[in-house]
Amino acid sequence: MKHKIFYYLIFGIFVTSCDIDPLPIQDQTTEDLWSHSTYGEGILSNAYANLSADYPVYMDYYTDNAVPNQPGTNALALGTWSVENSPLGNWNQNYNMLKYLNLYIANGTDLIYSVSDKERDSILKSNRMGEARFLRAWYQSELLKTYAGKVDGSTEVLGFPLVTTVLEQGDNLDLPRNTYEACVTQIVADCDAAIAVLPLTYSNGTDPFTGLTNRGRASGLAAYALKARVLLNAASPAYGSSTQALWERAATAAYEAIEAAGGLKDLAAYNNFNNANNFDNIWIQPTYNSNAWERNFYPPSLFGAGLCNPSQNLVDIFPTADGYPIETSSTFDDENPYANRDQRFNRFIFFNGDNYNSNIIKTYNGGDDAPGGLTQQGTRTGYYMKKLLSKNVRLNPNDATSDIKFYVFLSKTELYLNFVEAANEAYGPNGATLGYSAADVMAKIRMRAGIDSDPVAAGFQDQYMLDQASAGKDAFRIFIQNDRRIELCFEGFRFWDVRRLNQPLTHTIKGVKITRDLVNGDSYDYINVETHSYQDYMRYAPLPFSQTLIMNNLKQNAGW
Repeated sequence: MKHKIFYYLIFGIFVTSCDIDPLPIQDQTTEDLWSHSTYGEGILSNAYANLSADYPVYMDYYTDNAVPNQPGTNALALGTWSVENSPLGNWNQNYNMLKYLNLYIANGTDLIYSVSDKERDSILKSNRMGEARFLRAWYQSELLKTYAGKVDGSTEVLGFPLVTTVLEQGDNLDLPRNTYEACVTQIVADCDAAIAVLPLTYSNGTDPFTGLTNRGRASGLAAYALKARVLLNAASPAYGSSTQALWERAATAAYEAIEAAGGLKDLAAYNNFNNANNFDNIWIQPTYNSNAWERNFYPPSLFGAGLCNPSQNLVDIFPTADGYPIETSSTFDDENPYANRDQRFNRFIFFNGDNYNSNIIKTYNGGDDAPGGLTQQGTRTGYYMKKLLSKNVRLNPNDATSDIKFYVFLSKTELYLNFVEAANEAYGPNGATLGYSAADVMAKIRMRAGIDSDPVAAGFQDQYMLDQASAGKDAFRIFIQNDRRIELCFEGFRFWDVRRLNQPLTHTIKGVKITRDLVNGDSYDYINVETHSYQDYMRYAPLPFSQTLIMNNLKQNAGW
């Protein structure tokens, strides 16, 4: 007897039944669906299609990195975050994708890609199964990142209910949450399974299996990098004991990923954030052409909406070009605070006097980009976000252009930073147990930033980094955290980093009001813009309220 397949949702988890009108492919029996890749691969493609495909810039509004340009629109950070209105995560979509991936993993080995070309058939079967295992790890990692936490009366950190099979009618759907470590173990197992069969990269010209046309697909290197990310999080103090063994495990995973990428190398220079052939980007979204990011984030004088206003808090941690913090650098001038900063500042932040495409940004009182200038709102902090945007885009209504865009899911920058953090905790700043030290890898980050404490001397010089490394693990930890905050700003990392590291949740967001004085020099008045208010229990995000109402075994994180 042939069975038709149908999926429906009970308690947020999908199950299968028989002899009911089929979805997602109409009028296909189970045997038909898995008889040829034309049908069956649609199940896998659905998991790709539902990946988040844009930088979560808004996540920085929940931190001390930035505010939205409209006051009062940042409810989560302003003290009104509740279990009923949490905007974080997408429980149903993640489980929906896991359902499809479990179905593919259970049946995909039967797909036929080519009858006449046995090599093609074998390679694609293997590759697609590896992609399914990677994507399952990816969606599981998103659930773990969002919903991990402690429940009332327990010190153990829990993750999410693990579902790695196709559930049938009659199966128990009221599933409890697995432990954090059990979830990590499953994710790592899927990553390892993907590594075993997938091409390491897709950089081999026009090769049909390993060529550039496959760039958006999961790769072995992406699986290495995801594994390193998950194990770094697992070693973090908010998620468990944060033992030496856990830090060593995380450092080893990041080291293996770096070695798989060709070893420790210089990072490509900051570019226009549109170079799809920059293989420091480990896994990217397929490219497309757009100017939507510029329309959202350019300042008003560049015809943008200026939605993201970086904070003075963030601006102040960018060092000067010699690598020293502005508080201790002899080259910092508080009357000319934007001069002589490291290259990242000029690449990531629009500031008063910034020359961009021959347009001068004017955030001083009365300037085009200040409140009441070309728009009523202007910037609340004195700054606009520049990172991720393209200098090739113009928004002038009479001369609008677009540029290549893509979202970077996994990057070598994050991978290097993951190694640095884990290796410092495991072996100290200069311990080279794995072949190179935390300081060795950190030097690659700082070198790309243009840090040079002695411009006259030959080669890379970063005396401040050397001093912090010599001061020991604790000092170097703070140094690492500041550079991680800079390197990954506006990419959605800081909200989770603050929580996993048990750092303070509540901040006062600062900005600057600039009064222009062409004779005596501009004056800078630093102001409080917004106060973020979090309770201690908000270190862990809530599970969806609707799910806890209908699943008795699904325990909510404490405090919610």
